[in-house]
Amino acid sequence: MKKIIITLLITTFACSAFAQEFTVNGEVKTGLFYSRFDDGINEVLEKSYFHSRDDAGNDNSDNRTMPTPGRFQIDMAYLHNNVGFKVRFRWESWLSQTSLPFFNYAFGYGNFFQDQLTLSIGKLGASPWGTGGPEMWKELEISTLGGIRLEVKPKFLPVLDGLNVGFVLNYFDGGMDSTTSSNTVINLGDYLQESVIGISYTNDLFHARLSYRLDSERDFRTTPGTEGGQLVYRIEEYMLKNLLPDLSLWALGYYEGIGADDPSYYLFYNWLFAQYDPDNFTAQMRLGFDVRETRNILHFRPSFYYKFFDNLLNTGVSFSYAQDFGDGKMYKDSPYAYIEVEPKVQVNFSPNAYVAFAYNYRSEYGREVQAHKDKGVKPLKERQWINLRFCVRW
Repeated sequence: MKKIIITLLITTFACSAFAQEFTVNGEVKTGLFYSRFDDGINEVLEKSYFHSRDDAGNDNSDNRTMPTPGRFQIDMAYLHNNVGFKVRFRWESWLSQTSLPFFNYAFGYGNFFQDQLTLSIGKLGASPWGTGGPEMWKELEISTLGGIRLEVKPKFLPVLDGLNVGFVLNYFDGGMDSTTSSNTVINLGDYLQESVIGISYTNDLFHARLSYRLDSERDFRTTPGTEGGQLVYRIEEYMLKNLLPDLSLWALGYYEGIGADDPSYYLFYNWLFAQYDPDNFTAQMRLGFDVRETRNILHFRPSFYYKFFDNLLNTGVSFSYAQDFGDGKMYKDSPYAYIEVEPKVQVNFSPNAYVAFAYNYRSEYGREVQAHKDKGVKPLKERQWINLRFCVRW
């Protein structure tokens, strides 16, 4: 009996110690979704299915492919002394018997020299140099076969505290060039040309991060010679936030196709955010600007949500407007690229669970084809959807 009690005490202690170092969190989202899509030239498409439009996969409401019913995601992290691992597991198509869950990232890491150096190995993610969202979630070190990330965080001088500079050696992020056969030797130089260089710095006034991914000639995304380098950035302002804790200002962006042989593959996406979030409401403004060779797009997205009964009930509306211009404008006579309005009512059972009802109307101009001319209509696409959605987080 004494041995059993001792064993139980040891097991309980070990589990408690493990629980203090092992964390699990995640979310599950789904809902009932109805959509109606009309492009003016084809039969109106109406569909109903399980889906959540709250950042949980593509609804595909403007085509006939099967949508994702929601999202099941688990984040796991373990740290013991100075070594640990991080894993993100995601499943978005559980209604399909052929669809399999996947890992966004799964890597082990170690912190050395009093946390001044971090070495991560595996399928990388949780980048210290990514865009961080919303609107854009981009991490340049991600690749199918994983890599090695080295972060240096010097703290021996006060001015260096908050600096994180590093290097990532990883696999190719595109298809292999046709000149690369199974017998072709891929040398170290080819891998080095897919490397990522990253830097971030945080102090009381601001936070800034930047990373750049090189591009080798071995891989490509669509056509050989058209990939180019990539760059992402994020900037957060803290000076005003220190005066007004409910105010947040930040910006992020992504360059693609830097140095590509074909300049039409050069893309530049930028977003600027301002949010004021006191106890009784949340007001946000999003400004986006996309730069392409022949077509630029300006996005304008304000939103306002009021919090009732200590945020038990949250209701409001978001509005989106975009204007494109340039020689590659989608439709030369369009007064806008798209407009969108989305009222929403949400009931929060707790900070980790909610039910929401949202309606969305979107009007968007597309390319004019002969069918539009034959029918004498403009290339205007109209989509409406209704979504009763559910979410539980832990």
